[in-house]
Amino acid sequence: MQFIRIIVQGPNHAFFNMALDEAISEAVRRKLSPPTLRLYEWSRPSLSIGYFQRTTDIDIDYCRKMNYPVVRRLTGGRAVLHDSELTYSFSAPAGLSVFRGSLLEDYTVISRALVLMLRLNGIDAEASFEKRRHARRRSPACFRALSYGEITASGRKIIGSAQRRYADGFMQHGSVLLSFDAGELCSVTGHDNEDDFREIGAVRDYAPGITVNDLKNSFKEAFEKELGVKMISDVPAGFETARARELEKNKYSSAEWNFRR
Repeated sequence: MQFIRIIVQGPNHAFFNMALDEAISEAVRRKLSPPTLRLYEWSRPSLSIGYFQRTTDIDIDYCRKMNYPVVRRLTGGRAVLHDSELTYSFSAPAGLSVFRGSLLEDYTVISRALVLMLRLNGIDAEASFEKRRHARRRSPACFRALSYGEITASGRKIIGSAQRRYADGFMQHGSVLLSFDAGELCSVTGHDNEDDFREIGAVRDYAPGITVNDLKNSFKEAFEKELGVKMISDVPAGFETARARELEKNKYSSAEWNFRR
């Protein structure tokens, strides 16, 4: 049986969260660490922007006024306001037997596990396996766009994910929204119409009493069942944490990285 490490953490700063995702991905792809599912939270509301996204898509002055850190992700996509949510990242080396090797096939495997995780909590979720394009103007917000493999309930997107591919593996991370504030997302993206975000939902819309711990527990069960693996609880290795601190200092906390576009 394939064993996969699961790391469950509480809140951390935005810069460290992105740095640790990258450090674990590096270690997994180099086979210094086993395939890893990491679940984590954010120490304060924070805005992450996609690797290719322009900072003109967001209201930087508003983020500074509200003391919201702005961090650029390794993955593509658009802006995400991380607040009332549980975030996951999954890192795998090339050739892992539970995956087929292409972006869409690997996305499908993880999406099915995410759907099962929500269904274990009584939410009638499903994954979209076709890309939909909207006639309305392009939005800077990630959850506004419904892409392949992303998760909806009653037609509203409640989990958004993005994947980074490498020759020796991949890393995918995403946000599971517990609640959603359309007005605040408008403010951080400089958007002027809350109605444009009506296709975004949150798990508490469908399971009002759900907690972060409920989600954490069901992640483990869902990944074990859907992937046919055994999840082993662990913590980041010392060398992973040290690498994350280095990346946090030299990359993710730097204006050169975060505001380069």
